[in-house]
Amino acid sequence: MKKIIRKSCFFLSALCSFIFLLIITGNICIPEEVIFYDNQTTVKIHNVFFAKKENCDAITVSTVNNGKTTADISILGVIPVSEIDAKQTDRKYVYAGGDLVGIRLYTEGLLVVGTDEVVTENGNISPADDCGIMQGDIITEVNDEIVTSVSDFSNRVTASDGNNISVTVERNNETFYYSLKPAYSQAENKYRCGLWLRDSTAGIGTLTFADPQTKSLATLGHAICDTETQAVLPVGNGDILGASISGCIPGKKGNTGQIKGSFSKNILGTLNDNNEFGVYGTYSDASVEAGELYPVASQIEIETGDAQIISTVSQDGAQFYDIEIEKITYNSEKTARSMVIKVTDPELLSITGGIIQGMSGSPIIQNGMLVGAVTHVFLNDPERGYGVFAETMISEAERINEQG
Repeated sequence: MKKIIRKSCFFLSALCSFIFLLIITGNICIPEEVIFYDNQTTVKIHNVFFAKKENCDAITVSTVNNGKTTADISILGVIPVSEIDAKQTDRKYVYAGGDLVGIRLYTEGLLVVGTDEVVTENGNISPADDCGIMQGDIITEVNDEIVTSVSDFSNRVTASDGNNISVTVERNNETFYYSLKPAYSQAENKYRCGLWLRDSTAGIGTLTFADPQTKSLATLGHAICDTETQAVLPVGNGDILGASISGCIPGKKGNTGQIKGSFSKNILGTLNDNNEFGVYGTYSDASVEAGELYPVASQIEIETGDAQIISTVSQDGAQFYDIEIEKITYNSEKTARSMVIKVTDPELLSITGGIIQGMSGSPIIQNGMLVGAVTHVFLNDPERGYGVFAETMISEAERINEQG
């Protein structure tokens, strides 16, 4: 009997040492908060920790003086580890997407994508550089009046007749004011400032989800950035439209490939935010609810192993394709690269070679739950890429919805 006890203690000690080693090296991350959805009584964390409500050995929920609920987590329900926050909430359910959509964005202000020289009778002059305007700046006003388009800005420069104009610029969340003197271009016979500006962009992506409660939607799972400056385009407004596919350029090592398609005239909704976790808006067309209603998984419910994505890569429309979740980065801080995924579906590989442009936003489904969305492809390995947690995208949609 003593030998059995001794062996059991040795095994348990070795197991705990291994688990603590994983914790120290960061391969296992204990969350800062455990969330119990609906009528859940047990929450499994990384197959190692078990959180149970009420009078179970693995977790004891108590309320401290400030009303904050806490929980004691244990390894396999035996060895205490730490005290963390606990919360009871209703599970979120959304319609999973997978359909190809057209994205049309108009910037809030004008993005400076570059500066240039103006050829004048007195030589080359760069009015923008001379006054201090830089690539990546966002021009919001001219002479204290809001500018909404490149043509609007150009008209005001022409109307200046060479006199100084005041320009309001946003840079790194700070506001700057410049006095800009246009120069007369001999080649174009008009006044110019030596600025290359952008006021809109358009492209194709994949719808991630539609929330029937708030009528909010999300796509891409990553930001739309300017190709020249890599700056996130500030969104004033935009539209999300239906789109049809005409073909695919398969991805290869060093070449991401892309879905080829076109916009339809059917406007599905409006867009109002573009950030590192996707493009967000609200929908007015009920067709975005054509997918299946899925519960949204928390990050601790996601496992490495088999999963599926929903993508449109052929005339057959949105289809399920097999993938493998190879790595999960559990982190309290939001990141658009939360998971490493690998395409394993032979059919998808034969069509696209893996992950290609246009598939961003494709929902990731595992164990009957929406767990994330495809975001990026590995340039040197198109079969692999990154995914963002669905939990992260949902929280972003809720934040934007609350801000109005």
